[in-house]
Amino acid sequence: MTTEQTRVFELPAMPAVLPSFARAALSATRRTGPKVAIPDWSAKLARLSFDRKHLADYCRVCGIAPGATIPMLYPQALATPLFLHLMTRPGFPLPLMGLVHVRNLVEQERAIGVDETLDLGIRLAGSREVRSGLEIDLVIELADAEANVVWRATMTVLKRRASRDGGGKAPVPEAAPLAKYLRIDAPEDTGRRYAAVSQDFNPIHLYAGTAKLFGFPRAIAHGLWSAARVLGLLEAGLVGAPRRYEIQFRQPLLLPGRAALRHVETGNGIDFALLDARGAKVHLTGSLR
Repeated sequence: MTTEQTRVFELPAMPAVLPSFARAALSATRRTGPKVAIPDWSAKLARLSFDRKHLADYCRVCGIAPGATIPMLYPQALATPLFLHLMTRPGFPLPLMGLVHVRNLVEQERAIGVDETLDLGIRLAGSREVRSGLEIDLVIELADAEANVVWRATMTVLKRRASRDGGGKAPVPEAAPLAKYLRIDAPEDTGRRYAAVSQDFNPIHLYAGTAKLFGFPRAIAHGLWSAARVLGLLEAGLVGAPRRYEIQFRQPLLLPGRAALRHVETGNGIDFALLDARGAKVHLTGSLR
């Protein structure tokens, strides 16, 4: 039975993001009680094809060499209007601007060709209470004409619980003996350039002035830009196309900024940590298989 708490939205085209961001700003007035019910909503867009110019722009911004297949995180960037559409609808109980992206897992059955046409879907896939607040999973999928899922991303966001201690900083992971280092530079306009290809125009990423409104000293890089930049540097070290990319987001990368990508090859892939230039703070950790 379909209710307001269980809905499937079949979309004829990708939703416009500007109305969603207007609704996101208005969602700041939402007030939540001790129990939050996340609706069972999903949105679907049939026969998505990839625009070569847009793909080239994405690769340029993220420092990825273009090829015959799409980068592993590219479909998630394309899906930004879909999750904005779901999470800014009347009935979603949380303010969008108060959510923090904490984890990301991408799995693909195979490399996806630039010329393929696939169905794109996204769903709110459940929530759970954790020590720091309420976590919500959003699952994004690409499926072929036979409804076989060939690519899936699980994006976990957190609604923080008010805390007097403010939480602790993530410890810097100990370096493995054979770890290697690569430098990553993030210019001041990185947030604006990534927003242009991802349509994620959250003001914390755009300018120092708009980021200060939300408590940041400067604009911060999109987490998915940092993850894509890491992917572009590391995937050449794998044999074949990557199948699983897991990231834990820790502390923001301020713009302009410089970071050190520490990575070590394991028996079945690469483990990594993105540290600040002094190696005293960890921006993200993860693995690529």
